[in-house]
Amino acid sequence: MRMIEILNGLKIPISNEEFEFLKKFSKILEISKSLLSEREQYIANQLVIKDILQRQNIDGKIIYKKITSK
Repeated sequence: MRMIEILNGLKIPISNEEFEFLKKFSKILEISKSLLSEREQYIANQLVIKDILQRQNIDGKIIYKKITSK
């Protein structure tokens, strides 16, 4: 279990598996859902619920992006 800080300063607990998945976003700004395994899609959805990732539908293609400050 790890704690990460989201935009408004709140610390959110995430699992080690979620943390490892988030490492992908240090090199890539967005990831298409079609490139993810079924398990990774589940993890991505859990991170959307926790307000760590954002899910967007662009031209019928679902992508995940890390939420960052503007």
